[in-house]
This record gives sequence, C-alpha cells and structure tokens, in this order.
Amino acid sequence: MLNFDFKKSSRKCYEDDKDFSPGDVFYSALVELDDGDIERRDFCRDHWNEPGEDCVGWWKARVPETGKGKIYWAPRNVLLSFFNHVLENPETQDVAYVTALVLVQKKILVIDDEPDRSFMRLRNRLDKTDYDVPVCDIEGDRLVRIQAELAERLFMDEPIDETENEEADID
Repeated sequence: MLNFDFKKSSRKCYEDDKDFSPGDVFYSALVELDDGDIERRDFCRDHWNEPGEDCVGWWKARVPETGKGKIYWAPRNVLLSFFNHVLENPETQDVAYVTALVLVQKKILVIDDEPDRSFMRLRNRLDKTDYDVPVCDIEGDRLVRIQAELAERLFMDEPIDETENEEADID
C-alpha cells in the first residue's frame, strides 16, 4: 500500500497571488506545460474561466474551515485524465505505474489480467476501457518524489458537491 506524505498547497490564486480564506470556493486545474510536465494551478472564482486546451483536468473545491485536516483525492475524471496523460508519455511511465496503483486502490481500475509480468492489464470499472501499464521498478527516492508530485497535483482539502446550486456556494 502506498503512503503519501505531502505538504498542503500555498492556497493562493494563480492569477493574482491573493490568499484563499476558509470557506472560499476555488478551481484547480492540471495544466500541461510546454515541456510536457503538468502543473497544478488554483484560481479564485473571479479569475476562473473555462479550461483551456492545455488543461488535462479540473475541479471545483472549497478551502476547509481551520483545523479540519481531512484530505480528498481529485474527482475520478481528473484522476483518469491525469493517468491517461502520463501513460502516453514514455518519460513518465513510472508516474503512470504509481498512479495506476492508486486507481486500483480506489477501485476505479481493476486488474484484468497479467499475462506478461512486464505489464499490468487494467480495466476501467465504468466504461470498460483496458490499459496496459508497464510495471516499473522504482527506487525509494524516486517513489517519494512521485508520491509528492501526485499529492501536490491531485489532493484537495474539501470537495464541492457539484449538485449544489451555484448560489448556495456563495454562503
């Protein structure tokens, strides 16, 4: 089982560098940079526009009240978008492997078959998409860096129920 040790985000708007306060609604986006890397950017409501073409995935969240301390993963569709993105890049196969293990742990993907020990065959439980993920032997320091990367990009403090009325979010 993977354990994640991470630091919380700076809780600032990417556009104007203003601090978020407890209860503020904000948007997080995973943005692909020119070098193929992915960066998480958080935006206050006033600076959020629809995601651009370079957006791998995004979600809406709320800054928790002080002392809550519980951490949640990004929504399923964002996790899968990130996974697909890193799986396509030969330079990030180790990140794809660790992400795949997280998705199996969360029961988003299931191990379908392991005909070849150099690959894991996984299946999306909802849409039945199959994935062949290279099995990677990851050294300790690299694993710690990958876990920190996933935590920085894919954790949030308090999810927003998307069925809530937009007006209710303001209170």
